[in-house]
Amino acid sequence: MASIEERGDSYRVVWRHNGRKQSTTWPDLDHAQQAKALAEAYRHQITADQVEAEILGETEGVSEDLGPTFRDWCSKWLSAKTRITPGTRAGYEAQLALRIYPVFGDGPIGRIQATDVGEFVNQLRAAGLENTSVTRYYSLLFGALDAAAQQGVIQVNPCRFTDFIRNQVADDDTGDEDHVYLTPDEFRLLRAAFDPGDRPLIDFLAGTGARWSEATAAAVEHLVAKTAKAKPKVRVWRAWKRDGKGGRYLGPTKGRRKRTLPITEGLWDTLQPLVKDRPPGAFLFVNGAGEALDYSNFYKQRWIPAVARAMRCPEHPPPDQGEDRAGVVGRCRDFGGVREDGKLCGARVTPGKTRCVSHYGPAPDAVSDCDCPGVLRRRPTPHDLRHTHAAWLFSDPRMTPLAISRRLGHQQLSTTSEIYWGLMPDAEDAAVDALDDALAVDEDEE
Repeated sequence: MASIEERGDSYRVVWRHNGRKQSTTWPDLDHAQQAKALAEAYRHQITADQVEAEILGETEGVSEDLGPTFRDWCSKWLSAKTRITPGTRAGYEAQLALRIYPVFGDGPIGRIQATDVGEFVNQLRAAGLENTSVTRYYSLLFGALDAAAQQGVIQVNPCRFTDFIRNQVADDDTGDEDHVYLTPDEFRLLRAAFDPGDRPLIDFLAGTGARWSEATAAAVEHLVAKTAKAKPKVRVWRAWKRDGKGGRYLGPTKGRRKRTLPITEGLWDTLQPLVKDRPPGAFLFVNGAGEALDYSNFYKQRWIPAVARAMRCPEHPPPDQGEDRAGVVGRCRDFGGVREDGKLCGARVTPGKTRCVSHYGPAPDAVSDCDCPGVLRRRPTPHDLRHTHAAWLFSDPRMTPLAISRRLGHQQLSTTSEIYWGLMPDAEDAAVDALDDALAVDEDEE
């Protein structure tokens, strides 16, 4: 807090800025109170010269140094960051170029005010961006300006004086408010819809809570056999990273959190065929060519068809595309056939059908609309198996939020709480019960 000291016929206002004492002296209490209020409004991140200039206006003795342009500062700042991946660096550069530089890029960094940041946030919202996307742009702007303030390029980060509340959760979970938490029965329906060769990966994702980038980076050497005193384990020590050039490489896990996770003996047994007679460095999960799995290919070619199979009832299948028609000839496109890329299909129709062999039958994502049991009713994504893993853990009263947070590899417990607070309604009830016990009055005391 800033303070006012009465010194004879004058008033001295004192506060600390970046560990250094700042003070201004005023002839009357009114000006001193203005100076105190101004220092506190900036949370003491303002110098004595700036306070005097703000109250008295620009004077000949006060020179305005607004620093480099925001674009020049960001170029220097990004090039000096050592704890981000090439893919993250490329993503930041793209964000800056797309929406931040057009607003702030060519002006002096010291001229950016909190009101400018607020207007920028509102412009992003007006452009139709979701709050999670707005948060990403705001967080990048905040980081750049905060670094400038820490290094003395500007006196204070103007973002700190906006009323914007960041939707800040783990990046891989950000923006996904419609998490799908599968019950054990739903998971079994989904698992059964996959080819047997894909089931070990599905079990691994659900049984460890690993991210896709972590699971597909796991190697034979990362499995640790059980001992007389410990369960079998898997080391989640690395993950796939984007290199910013369309490729990828193996790097540290998100948040650089290595973790060794105990796993069930059932999962251990499931993984053993993937380990037998293979070298330590071999990936556990590979494609048909023996190479590391690619998310996009797996999702399109194996995940979506499997989910569709799980959502189809044998007795009430979804309607077919096309129809039977004797003597029909022509191209699939003549009867509405469309390829996966959205272009009309030029393949010849199957004899007696109004579609080609690839486009006859149910659409790839078509599902049943009956209420029969034994049919999956929701469309999970691979990442939802991580959410499902968390939900199963939260359902067990033996598990603490801290233990779950560490197992998931979150850097902070607050991240786990932000994402999964909806899974902890009992915690609120327990809090009330604890307060009820603590505040209870013994009848004998009354």
